[in-house]
Amino acid sequence: MSAPWGRPPWQVDVAIPEVPLPPLADVAVVGAGFAGLATAHELARGGVRPVVLEADRIGAGASGHSGAIALEGTAVGDLDDADRCLESLARMTRDAGIACDLRLDGCWEVTHHAEPGAPGPQWRDGETTLSIADTVPGGTIDAGAVLAGLARAVLDAGGSIHEHHRVEALELGRRPSLHTARGTVVAERVVVATNAYLPALLALPIDLRPALTLAVATAPLGAAIRGEIGLRLPFYTVDLPYLWGRELADGRLVFGSGLVFPAGRDVRETRIDGDDARAIFERLETRVRGLHPRLRTVVIERRWGGPISFVPGRTPVVASHPDDARVVVTGGCAGHGVALSFRLGELIAAHVTTGRPLPAWGRAAPILRLDAG
Repeated sequence: MSAPWGRPPWQVDVAIPEVPLPPLADVAVVGAGFAGLATAHELARGGVRPVVLEADRIGAGASGHSGAIALEGTAVGDLDDADRCLESLARMTRDAGIACDLRLDGCWEVTHHAEPGAPGPQWRDGETTLSIADTVPGGTIDAGAVLAGLARAVLDAGGSIHEHHRVEALELGRRPSLHTARGTVVAERVVVATNAYLPALLALPIDLRPALTLAVATAPLGAAIRGEIGLRLPFYTVDLPYLWGRELADGRLVFGSGLVFPAGRDVRETRIDGDDARAIFERLETRVRGLHPRLRTVVIERRWGGPISFVPGRTPVVASHPDDARVVVTGGCAGHGVALSFRLGELIAAHVTTGRPLPAWGRAAPILRLDAG
């Protein structure tokens, strides 16, 4: 699944033991990205032994191909119960003992309309100047380390993770049944945390559009050069043309921009070696080399893409299935999934174990009703 999307700079270093797929589960979680593993972790902490089904491998989708910039709230701002996402990220990685280079020093909002005397570095973006407009709550993580650490924590708590177990059908009935080519699991409750893959699994009345977002990583740069460039905090532009960037612990710089859309609703149709993606990468690399004189001849070591999904209004989905309240679906995080996924994991786990209502804003359409209990 992930081969057509290139190699991100993260390494998910965890060995998942191959164990038989259990025929029964209290809770089955579909998807082993941030949201799925965070939900499984919270369930396991509460005494539930979740069964996690992953179509490929840990982090093969959006989470492992992320730029790993953590922001507060959602793409539409802070919402009730989604205003402590960074706190959830910090708490869960701390509880799981994950060394993931977590830095929550803030994130720069950058504009092409430079204000006189704007603080911090100023970079060139074509014919315009980028400068810092604001510093907002946020930070960065090592996405691979977080994914591996969450997986270990789930396994240590008695849960099971089954890589290369694509759910081919979710059958609703007396109890939901998840059918894979390697067996079937009948579950009391199901959480579908597949984000951009959601339309490929479930026919739901959600106008969710998947896409591939593109990024590049430079060769490692020395401390003096990085100091001259001045990328002390991660950033994203608040106007167009869009651009985001961050520094990695090994001295590489990462920048991202541009979307490739599938012909249909299955993001697996997208690739980074197609004409559209190649053109976007060329423009992105030209922009990167023009940002600062020290980047003029920088070597671009990696190109990759990661799936993302949008819904109208960009409010994420977290709701009960319209035909079965025992099934919870989530997706459409629209670029805010890194920290938000951890808060969603807390909310979904609390809903499953205690009946706490899911947030009302999580319904993407009137037919996706909120299950209050």
